[in-house]
Amino acid sequence: MGLFSDFQRMYKANQKHLESEGRPSSFFGQIADIPNQMKEAADNTDIGLRMTRHLQLTNGEGLPAVAIVEGSWQVGTYANTSPVVRITARVEREDGYEPYVVTTDHVVAELNIRHLLPGARLGVMVDPLNPADYGIDWIRTSQLGPPPPGSIPGPGAPGASREI
Repeated sequence: MGLFSDFQRMYKANQKHLESEGRPSSFFGQIADIPNQMKEAADNTDIGLRMTRHLQLTNGEGLPAVAIVEGSWQVGTYANTSPVVRITARVEREDGYEPYVVTTDHVVAELNIRHLLPGARLGVMVDPLNPADYGIDWIRTSQLGPPPPGSIPGPGAPGASREI
């Protein structure tokens, strides 16, 4: 095999990959798709910056509070393999600040999705400069009590733990 046949194989493999993702595979199609790629890159950058800020909040910069989930849904974006979830919650701060409702996006590991049912209590650290933003402290959340009924599969259900 020569150099040009290797390039041809790589080009065809790239076309198949782009088509499997529903993206344009022709040269001009890829050129026309640049604005969409730029928007996706900007969204990923925004998610990364938010994750960094939430990490700072949970590592001591935030004010402790409890958020009671009113609703949550996946927005369709992923950070690595973890979905981005939009959470609407009533935040009750421990410093006596009046409770308020806020909707924010969080990257949530699949393991923690069960904590996001309506009525669930989350241990959070609120941004003192922007009370509408908070980082979820999953360790504090697990110490607040059991998840709401129905969030853990029953015996024999898919995902249920088994005793060996």
